[in-house]
Amino acid sequence: MAAIGLFTMTATACATGPTSKKEVCDQYDSLSDRMGIGRVFGNPVFSAAGDLADVADRYEGPEDLSADAKQLESISDSDSTNGLELSNATTNIASLCGHPLGIGTTLP
Repeated sequence: MAAIGLFTMTATACATGPTSKKEVCDQYDSLSDRMGIGRVFGNPVFSAAGDLADVADRYEGPEDLSADAKQLESISDSDSTNGLELSNATTNIASLCGHPLGIGTTLP
């Protein structure tokens, strides 16, 4: 029984398949919500950067988010970052979602 619970938890944590603009922008807004002022430390930011890297990498729309995904994955594996580095790593995602990182939210 414990093995089934572990499998279910692991399967839901590792999503696969293509993602939509809404999923990418929801994760982008989630990263924005976790940003602070100055240098950024702490697991929530790096976890959010990794989550955004994952959905951006699986995005199959006309926009190419692969460069952003690669940069975000690198940030998620680091131990510090800052707002400028995160903004530079999300330029294509910012265009897709219609606002800069940390300013505003994506409109439906």
